[in-house]
Amino acid sequence: MKLNHLFYITSIIFLTFNGCGPSEKEITADTGVRIALSADSSGVELQQIPSYAIKEFLTDSLKTEQWQDFFAVYEEPSDKEMRDFQAALGGSYTIKDRFVSFVPSGGFKKGTSYFSRCYTRELLQEPEDLIATRDLSPTDGFLEYKFNIK
Repeated sequence: MKLNHLFYITSIIFLTFNGCGPSEKEITADTGVRIALSADSSGVELQQIPSYAIKEFLTDSLKTEQWQDFFAVYEEPSDKEMRDFQAALGGSYTIKDRFVSFVPSGGFKKGTSYFSRCYTRELLQEPEDLIATRDLSPTDGFLEYKFNIK
């Protein structure tokens, strides 16, 4: 009799823990897009961009401000709370093969820390995936890369 109750209690506990877990798995864009410092450390590259996005970039003539809304490089402030209020560095954007390269107009300063962000990670996924997920996350929708020039 007691063994029978133990079975029911164990089953109830198992079903309770299983039912209280998250019901939906979060779906995120996994395009393989990444940010890296160029080989000669003169610029920053947004790499492994899908070919359909590269085609769109090549057909559009984006101004610097528009590029900065998408992919920008900033100098790391001494006060970490001011990171989101930094002005983006000015420079030139170049599209090559499957990456976008940014080279700052004044070059990077030695001994200075920088960070780069790509703000529309979800927009780099396939249109079919956007329709399937039906959600563009307004928060955490960027890739970030921190680096220091030595």
